[in-house]
Amino acid sequence: MSAHTSLAGSIMADSWPMAHVMAGMSAVPVGHAIDLAFFFPVEDRARHDALIAGTRRHLGGCLTAIETALRLSLAGDPAIAAALGRWPDGLCWPTICAQPTLLGPALLAHMQMRAGVSLLLRQIGRPDGEPPEQPEAESILSSDDPEIGDAIVALALAEGQWQAMGGEDQPMRPDLPAEHFAELVWTAAACLAAVVQRTALEPDNQLLGAFERAGWALLASHDESNGPIAAADQLVRRLGPQADAPDLLGAALGQRRFLLFAALAGRRLRLGTAQVTDILIMGPVMQVATLCRALGGTGADYRHLLLALRPVRPGLSDAVIVAEADQYQLLSDGKAEAVVGALRAPAAFRAKLDHLRRVTG
Repeated sequence: MSAHTSLAGSIMADSWPMAHVMAGMSAVPVGHAIDLAFFFPVEDRARHDALIAGTRRHLGGCLTAIETALRLSLAGDPAIAAALGRWPDGLCWPTICAQPTLLGPALLAHMQMRAGVSLLLRQIGRPDGEPPEQPEAESILSSDDPEIGDAIVALALAEGQWQAMGGEDQPMRPDLPAEHFAELVWTAAACLAAVVQRTALEPDNQLLGAFERAGWALLASHDESNGPIAAADQLVRRLGPQADAPDLLGAALGQRRFLLFAALAGRRLRLGTAQVTDILIMGPVMQVATLCRALGGTGADYRHLLLALRPVRPGLSDAVIVAEADQYQLLSDGKAEAVVGALRAPAAFRAKLDHLRRVTG
């Protein structure tokens, strides 16, 4: 059954036509509309690359898991259960594919970051077919401390969840930050409620009340500490002073343990692990250079970092890396520290300040 036949009605009446996004024609900011057109291409476009496919996998998987939880919570209401029973194969992901403007920019960016991490994690242990480097890291990460051992296992299990293969609508544990989880919960609830409203006999206020209660119950039970970024933070906290060992940062990168690398870098730079991860995957290359310089990285360290990021930055050809390495030599420690200092400011504050700089010159 196609998405259009299973969701026939007003939801599909205005399907996504944003292949030619133009200023003033979109219901969302133009930049976000371009992102949506990129991640939700029309059928006659070229197939997406690994990062786009991974983003859709994470988004669709988390949304499907939330839809399943909502359906279970609503199963006690006969009218709603009967209405949803007519579409047992899932409603939310096909609706999003037809109406991607339901997604906010921050949520889409988070899913892209998750997909990028998944691609990078596939290199763990033996990058480029080489044996693991830096045995000092193994001795630290193989600590006899049971709490550190538990944290290592928890990180490995959480990373495995993000690397799990599957179709776009195969459920994936929605180990999301609270704000993104809430957005997906209410998006899924709206997708389901829109269908039920067209078929159920109950008054709208009763139906909406049932969906609202189900949504709040999911939010109350959500634990955002189950994801791999939180697990990496936990490991670094438990390492304590060992996390500041001079060779550990390079060892983590050498073994392609990207989330551990991001958490260690965040500790040293006083930045959040998610923020460091986001810069490594999606930030301007100059920001990557700034992080590396602020961490005390040499030119060789920077080249190594860029090589490691190639799976999510295909534009980093050999020639580009050589050129970027030349530019890196011109980046002073003082300038790097100033940029990192600015990155420590709240994101909302930085965004508003950047906006004012653009509009006022």
